[in-house]
Amino acid sequence: MDEQRKNVEEREQDTQMASAHMQERREARYEVPIEVEISGLTRDGQVFHERTFTRDVSEWGCGFIASVELKVDDIIAVSVISPGAEEPATRPTSLFQVVRVTREADGWLVGAWKMNREKMWSPYLEKLPEQAPASTELPEEADPARGDRLERDRER
Repeated sequence: MDEQRKNVEEREQDTQMASAHMQERREARYEVPIEVEISGLTRDGQVFHERTFTRDVSEWGCGFIASVELKVDDIIAVSVISPGAEEPATRPTSLFQVVRVTREADGWLVGAWKMNREKMWSPYLEKLPEQAPASTELPEEADPARGDRLERDRER
């Protein structure tokens, strides 16, 4: 019983922290193409799994292109596809809430907010240089070891 109470309290703390960070939205964002698998349910109840690359990440969020139309407030699972973690059970995975969706020629640009404290991007962010030029273009070959720091305003 104590273990269940502890798990519930941790989830509540995660939710409170995610909400606080989302309201602040002043954290550094980095252009880092990380291969991820997104999964969830479509509006008609069909399960989807799709591999894509992040356009940018921050401690609490990420942006990516999806071929599936998502809606604001949808909940999706995001799993990092990294070398050595090809088995689904070993991939870092977190739930994200969709906070922004914009139509693009090749799909939907999605902004999503992480709902727990899982440090999904740490191995990639630790490799970044202190100061790097901002860029918004995804490289032709997405290299997870490369990343450029992005400072974006609250509206983006």
